[in-house]
Amino acid sequence: MHSDTIAFGAPLLALAVGAAILVGSLFAGGFSLVSVLGGTIVLIGVAALALAVARTAGEEPSVELEEREGEEPRVARGAK
Repeated sequence: MHSDTIAFGAPLLALAVGAAILVGSLFAGGFSLVSVLGGTIVLIGVAALALAVARTAGEEPSVELEEREGEEPRVARGAK
């Protein structure tokens, strides 16, 4: 569980930090080296997130559902 949290949390954090740097630097001083750095951080975050998704695509889900004994299957509200 912790490895999944790190694998997905770090790229999302990089996206947030990179977007904040990019937008802040564009408003503060226009297109500059700092805005290029923010854009680069965003692109690295997107690539890392894609890599994390690709690595977990073939794995079994970490949550297992169990059927309750002695209960009848219920129908959703409004279903006929």
